[in-house]
Amino acid sequence: MATPTPWSPTIARRAAAEGRMTSGAFAAGGVWRILPGVPQRVARMPSKALQLLLVLAWSLAFGAGLACTATAGPRENRDPDAAGLVTEDLPRFWAAWNEAAQTGDRAQRVAAFQRGYLDRGTPGLEAFTRLRIHSADRLVSAIDEHPRYYASLRGSGDLLEAQKPAIREALRSMAAVYPGGVFPDVYFLIGRMNSGGTLDEAGLLIGLEMYGRGDGVPLGELGEWHRAVVGELANLPDIVAHEWVHFQQSPEVQDQPTLLRAALREGVADFLSELGTGRHINQHVHAWAEPRAAGLWAEFAQMMDGSDYTGWLYDTQAGDGRPADLGYWMGYRIARAYYRRAADKREAIRDMLRIEDAAAFLEASGVTEEFERSGRAGERKE
Repeated sequence: MATPTPWSPTIARRAAAEGRMTSGAFAAGGVWRILPGVPQRVARMPSKALQLLLVLAWSLAFGAGLACTATAGPRENRDPDAAGLVTEDLPRFWAAWNEAAQTGDRAQRVAAFQRGYLDRGTPGLEAFTRLRIHSADRLVSAIDEHPRYYASLRGSGDLLEAQKPAIREALRSMAAVYPGGVFPDVYFLIGRMNSGGTLDEAGLLIGLEMYGRGDGVPLGELGEWHRAVVGELANLPDIVAHEWVHFQQSPEVQDQPTLLRAALREGVADFLSELGTGRHINQHVHAWAEPRAAGLWAEFAQMMDGSDYTGWLYDTQAGDGRPADLGYWMGYRIARAYYRRAADKREAIRDMLRIEDAAAFLEASGVTEEFERSGRAGERKE
């Protein structure tokens, strides 16, 4: 449920412009209805005059100190061109960086990022802080571990602007894949090297620091896992498409009690984003996994009903070169097999977004037979 927001003339004007109003009037079926105490003849006024009257009434009430609140939730935008691509937190990060650079005192540096970046953040940054950054202290720790790498991100804002047309086109492509989809705002943020993307009611939250790879970028400070997963800004349309799919998935899919369900959640996002844009975010994982498909399936089948994700999801890179996120590939293979088998492709996409029984979905996909054929083919080659 949305947290009640103090009413103000600005909010009133926005509500009127969007065709909604609360705590005095609300839109029902496109017809304005007035709550008890407001003359009913007002409802028959021309819409613009009515909106202006309501704005004036609320402005006067606010000025008189009346306690009025708005409880309208976020609108469900279904137009990919209307989704905001929000970058306003980035200059605040660099302003805080500049302030922190003036002192060697760690407490003052933490305070600079808290005051100048986190406290002034958009709803997207507020959510990203709660979910991934956690505190200014942890953010400063990440910066101190990778100072030259973070400094190299300074020009990322300009490069991001150049990527916006491709990001917008990716969203349009996803609308073609799933016409009933909702398009929330996309927030581009700088975090602490632990998330390339996630989501919240506020929208899609993209950690820009996970896309800093490029010519001349110092990667020596990064550990093995970061060196494997840090991408380029050119990858942003792909991660936006991936997170957009997550935003469409039902609560049953978001719940991840078993490895199978978690792999399906991530794999469906990769498969559908590829279906729309022609790409997904785990090309390197697929390149490693495909030659080993049958053996990986046998290993996965032994673990898929448990809650241990080790070696499959959200894990560190193994020393033998095994990628950290093989579960994405496995879920992708299951989703692809299901889609290929389906007579009604649109219905197959809807099924993927609302998986209730992971075991039944796996069986219906026929992927087991695919892996068995792959294993027999490998034996013949040997």
